Amino acid sequence: MHFLNGDRIYIKPNKICGTFSEELQNCLSQIAGINSGRKIFKLNFFVAAGSRELYASIRNLVFEEVSRNLSGNILVSVIAQPPLTGKVIVETCFYDPELWMAEPVSDEENGAMLFKNGNNRILIGNVQSFVSENCRENSDLAFRQLSNVFVQARFPIHAIVRQWNYIEDILGFDEKEQRYQEFNNVRSAFYGNCFDGKGYPAATGIGMNQGGVIIEFIAIQSPGLVTKPIDNPIQIAAHSYSEEVLVGEACMVKTTPKFERARYIELLGKKIIFISGTASIRGEHTVGVNDPAKQTEITIENIKQLYSESVLAKLPTNNLTPRYGHARVYIKEKRDYAAIRKTFKSHFGNLPVVYIIADICRNDLLVEIEGKVILE
Repeated sequence: MHFLNGDRIYIKPNKICGTFSEELQNCLSQIAGINSGRKIFKLNFFVAAGSRELYASIRNLVFEEVSRNLSGNILVSVIAQPPLTGKVIVETCFYDPELWMAEPVSDEENGAMLFKNGNNRILIGNVQSFVSENCRENSDLAFRQLSNVFVQARFPIHAIVRQWNYIEDILGFDEKEQRYQEFNNVRSAFYGNCFDGKGYPAATGIGMNQGGVIIEFIAIQSPGLVTKPIDNPIQIAAHSYSEEVLVGEACMVKTTPKFERARYIELLGKKIIFISGTASIRGEHTVGVNDPAKQTEITIENIKQLYSESVLAKLPTNNLTPRYGHARVYIKEKRDYAAIRKTFKSHFGNLPVVYIIADICRNDLLVEIEGKVILE
């Protein structure tokens, strides 16, 4: 939450051997005890949920306990991506109330927080649909809900600069249609021509075990905003993929994933690069099949391309130094954790990072990494 003069921290249970409820209470107690002068506005709970019924039960408990333990308007997402240890990890997002006025924008349980500072407006929020077991139906409803929130906030869709798309059983099929491809088709139709000439948001498309479809977003409106998409010269832009790597029958409509590899943002003197979910892909093909360490190495090389000297030379950075700010590392198989973590630390040392179990958007991808680069 760099632009909000805030922070993003990950809270883990101090004691990892209790029930989910006990670990949840422990995390909420830690959060309630934080006295940083910043205010909490969003909590993401990463949990293990093996069934629809269990997910619904956990989700209800989380909403109830947040309401009981914490005050104020707080956005909540419950994401069925198991932590590597324990039963819950909480991503906690803060803002500075002395600099930003905040007001909630809601569509029932879906909503956002609208931050205002003069003519600068930032909209951060999430929507979710799990009314159906069909990915297309959930995707349609989620984007309609997103549209409702943006209408209420008086924001255009093209103001989105960062997006997270969590998709239940991302590699599964609804009859003959792959679920990730269904999501991409709905996203393409929803975006339409909104982003023509502007480039798409930086984004992550990642699997979760339950929960239908969750879309999280950051959107910015400001007369002083400078933003532009960033390409990786050794990868084909995802929105330019060929039919060869899109999954589904040849006769079906298959649209490409509409996101950029990264996006540069400059606002109120702060400059960052949002790094999209990045994997071991060169050109448009997977590299390092069945080798988690190799895939992590290639993924990190791809990420470093996005803030290389040649990329920064094309941005209005005034010779600022890039610093990787934080990372989420999504791991397909728990058995690969040690190799992935060792490779990650060899490049980034003790950088703040959270490791999550989640399916990646291709069958042969074992790891995906996202984050942000701060330019100082």
